[in-house]
Amino acid sequence: MARLYGDNEDINSEKVKDFFNERANKKVDSDLSIVLFQDKENSERRNSEENALFLENIDCSDKKVLEIGCGIGRWAEFFKDKCQCYLGLDYSENLVGIAKNSHNFDNCNFQVMSAFDIKIDELLVEPPFDVILISQVLMYINDDNLKVLINEINTVISDDTQLFITEPISCMDSRLTLKDFYSDELEADYNAIYRTENEYREFFQKLNCNEINSFDIFMELNERSETQYMSFVIK
Repeated sequence: MARLYGDNEDINSEKVKDFFNERANKKVDSDLSIVLFQDKENSERRNSEENALFLENIDCSDKKVLEIGCGIGRWAEFFKDKCQCYLGLDYSENLVGIAKNSHNFDNCNFQVMSAFDIKIDELLVEPPFDVILISQVLMYINDDNLKVLINEINTVISDDTQLFITEPISCMDSRLTLKDFYSDELEADYNAIYRTENEYREFFQKLNCNEINSFDIFMELNERSETQYMSFVIK
């Protein structure tokens, strides 16, 4: 197990997938706790805060929404009466199973698919998408695959697409990588990459966009000294 500072070290994508497939079967306070890693009350507070920030910055009315890394489908409840249609992708079969069982809405679909292997011609909703949502997913994707994802996003957006991305970032001058790091809190080995804000901005500059705005989020709920959460609104 290791905490790596500064090094651009890859994590094992299959181990991340296995972690979430196992996490889907774990007994926790609520479905939100499966993916947000906090108790029911604080998971609900985080979910509500992120929803509110989205509404302040993104217009999704009568729009086609793509969520990359949808997990248990927690955003479907939010979008079901706000957008034209919603498609959630995730590579964890077990999480997608929860999403389908919990959010059976006419305008919402879920599909098993990797973020860095999006098969455009197999999507249940035809591109382009008006809104792209990515919440706490990029931390599990290595740099090379993140470049692939950026290119994929550019193929499914239009000139007016809005992106809303929330990620935990490093508060330090360089990134922090957890590689096979045993977490007492999660009771499992954990793999994640905490990039700096500037690193993410460099990646996002490769999107077909005109502006990138950032917002601190979950500050009252953050108990970490080395990391914090940040949302990016890209247009």
